[in-house]
Amino acid sequence: MYRFFVQPQVNTMTQRLMGYELLLRAHQQDYWVTPTDFTAIPIDQQMTLSYQEIVRILRDHQDHPAISLNLNRQQFTNDLTIGNLIGLTKAVPGLDLTIELTEAPQLTELQRFVAIYRAFGIHLSLDDVGTDNPWGTRTQEIMPFMDSIKFALQNFRAQNRQADLLASLKTWRKIADIYHLDLIVEGVESKQDELLAQKYNAAMTQGYYYSKPVPYVENVD
Repeated sequence: MYRFFVQPQVNTMTQRLMGYELLLRAHQQDYWVTPTDFTAIPIDQQMTLSYQEIVRILRDHQDHPAISLNLNRQQFTNDLTIGNLIGLTKAVPGLDLTIELTEAPQLTELQRFVAIYRAFGIHLSLDDVGTDNPWGTRTQEIMPFMDSIKFALQNFRAQNRQADLLASLKTWRKIADIYHLDLIVEGVESKQDELLAQKYNAAMTQGYYYSKPVPYVENVD
């Protein structure tokens, strides 16, 4: 069994809710866990599940918060994925959708598909910059096509690279400025982390400090 959990994304300065990231979870042995293989569940099933969550969220929030979904490189370049995403945008008028790319695609792949995503108002964000997606030729080539980049504080902790965190965040802030991108900081777990995100002018923050990923509970009042 699969379902999407949600984690809020907030305005760094005002703490106002700006959106939700939908995070796929699998039910195993009475626990909800992160799937080891995100391609194991067909993309059309993922889109059906995401549609159900998005409808619930937008029913409660008339200001239409942004919605983020993760895709790996294989999914991003798959025609079936694109068709399902187009269907999703048609089924939910006014949907503000961002695809977070967990792997940087090749420039040729991006050039082939980006116009389709743009035509349906789908934004693109490169996830885990500085760690899973370090600066290099591939990331540099695709920066002009991104709308935002996402810097994960928790990755530096998990990799025991805390000593590199500040220098890397400073670098990616400069990159965001050069390419006119929003910088999103995730993995915010404390007030100190929040102040750090504010110092580097993050557009949005996300992390356990606000909420762990949880099942969305619809307001039935």
